Amino acid sequence: MKVADVGRLAETGKDQEESVTSSSDTLLGDLWADLKSNTSLHGLSRISTKKTVFHGVFWGAMTLFMVLLLIGAFVAYGLDYFSYETLINIKLTRQAEMTFPSVTICNVSPINISRVNQSEILNMYYLKTHIYGRFFHSFINISDPFYAVLHENRTDSWLNETKFSKEMLFYHKEFEGQPCSNCFEDRRTDIGMCTTFNGLSNNPPLVSKLIGSQNGLSIFVFLDQNNYIYGENLGAGLLVAIHERDEEPNMADNSFLVSAGTVTYVPFRRIDSTFLPYPYKAFGDDYCTETSAPDFQNPLKHYKQYSSYACIRECRARFIYKRCQCRHINDFGNETICTIAQEHTCVRKAKEKFDSSLSIKNNCKCPLSCHQVAYDLDFSSAKIPSTKYEEYFSTQNLQDLSTNHIELRFFYHTFFVENVQQVPKIDLTSVLGNVGGYMGIFLGASLLTLMELLEVFMVAMFLISKRLIRKVKGNVISSEKNSRFPDPKT
Repeated sequence: MKVADVGRLAETGKDQEESVTSSSDTLLGDLWADLKSNTSLHGLSRISTKKTVFHGVFWGAMTLFMVLLLIGAFVAYGLDYFSYETLINIKLTRQAEMTFPSVTICNVSPINISRVNQSEILNMYYLKTHIYGRFFHSFINISDPFYAVLHENRTDSWLNETKFSKEMLFYHKEFEGQPCSNCFEDRRTDIGMCTTFNGLSNNPPLVSKLIGSQNGLSIFVFLDQNNYIYGENLGAGLLVAIHERDEEPNMADNSFLVSAGTVTYVPFRRIDSTFLPYPYKAFGDDYCTETSAPDFQNPLKHYKQYSSYACIRECRARFIYKRCQCRHINDFGNETICTIAQEHTCVRKAKEKFDSSLSIKNNCKCPLSCHQVAYDLDFSSAKIPSTKYEEYFSTQNLQDLSTNHIELRFFYHTFFVENVQQVPKIDLTSVLGNVGGYMGIFLGASLLTLMELLEVFMVAMFLISKRLIRKVKGNVISSEKNSRFPDPKT
């Protein structure tokens, strides 16, 4: 091939490349012109110098300013959205009938001293080591042979052997006017062996069909104060907690007292609370766990149903065992049970350390459930017996009604349920409404305008990429030609 032909071929390649570039520029220009003429975006069609340069610059600056304001609004809205703030909705719903809650009842004295070996020595120990007894008695030396009973090993059966039996404690019990002797079960709580009405073993659960004091749980209780121990509580009566059937009651800190010698009515209503799981915060800075989710696995060893307090109890039991190398008599497990002497020297301090340390409890990783049920309680009571009944009972040789007996009634006073629901402050509907509102205010645009801009962007990217591909190919061809046909000038 002649040198002149090579030159012409190179010039032809350059002309084709310039033609492609010019064509792409023309298409992009047409695309921009079409967008300005037909878009629903306000202000864009006025960016033109056909009238005056000032007119085009002014509308260009105004449109750019509005775009910046829109971007700023979107950024602020996005930050608000990702802060995951919430609102609380409350509504009332009425039920035709309602499942009756569990009622856990403990005698203030956790131990029936008459059923304990060497009861006089043990009672003396409780007197000297509990509450006011510590003010009036000197330090107790548990290594003294006099207190040998404190060092005796115990088994889990010790709680059953030393409890106030439910048969003796509740001498009359009925639900909605019908006898209910099989509705009670023993329950090992954090303060000792107690009794639960309508627990998990009561299947199906009892249902309340009517409201009022005649249509709930009625029980008559015999306290048997003569067999009390010297306990932390100086009073006589019952500790009571109303809770869900699958919830572990916190008898030490979340129960109420019913005094001896009273008739006490406890009307209540149900409150259902539903909170949002992560990433929303349900309780201050804490997150809740969806324990009802299909993929939730109960991490507890000794409780079939997860609850936050059951988790805390297991964590506290592990903490005590690590410190004292034994298990508290009220806890579940297979470890060696602490003697009373070990409870005195180690367990009590370990328990106080655990209960008073928020950081230790936080390390337990015991989140609250996202679904919480609470019962709003009211109380009313009157002393027993009345003068009229006192005269009658004196003829029946019942002289201790005011010291050893309690009448208790638990019942729904309304079937209206308060439903508390945590909802996102910004949901999908709010997002669509606010995005559309911001676009309309700043640029007069709508969601369809976004589709227009997206279409223009995609077409422009296609044209630009097509142009770049052809340019790369042109450079490759030109390079190959130069290598095959050197520049004749060189």
